[in-house]
Amino acid sequence: MGSDDRDDPALPDDFDSRLRAAKARRREKQFGGSSRGGIRSEGMAAGLRIAVELAAAVVVGTGIGIVLDRWLGTAPWLLIVFFLIGSAAGFLNVYRAAQDIDRRAKERRAAERAADQ
Repeated sequence: MGSDDRDDPALPDDFDSRLRAAKARRREKQFGGSSRGGIRSEGMAAGLRIAVELAAAVVVGTGIGIVLDRWLGTAPWLLIVFFLIGSAAGFLNVYRAAQDIDRRAKERRAAERAADQ
């Protein structure tokens, strides 16, 4: 019937090299021949996350300032104060998100290095 794969001299003998070869074929199929294809989408996702974190904090801070100014009749002072607080919170969120993204990238690189060895 068909030839047995174990008799094929082109196939690696040990499990680790077969596993590496299978991972390379999977990566090639998944990312179109480049293991860095997923990096682009990860970068876009990170950029979108950072933009949303910053914009949301500024919008929420500004909204709170507007509402409090109308309620207390202190326009525009609370708007200015809460805009600044929202901006500071947004930058803090961006910093935390960037730290998280960096940590995940380092873990991924370490895992790739371990898989290649």
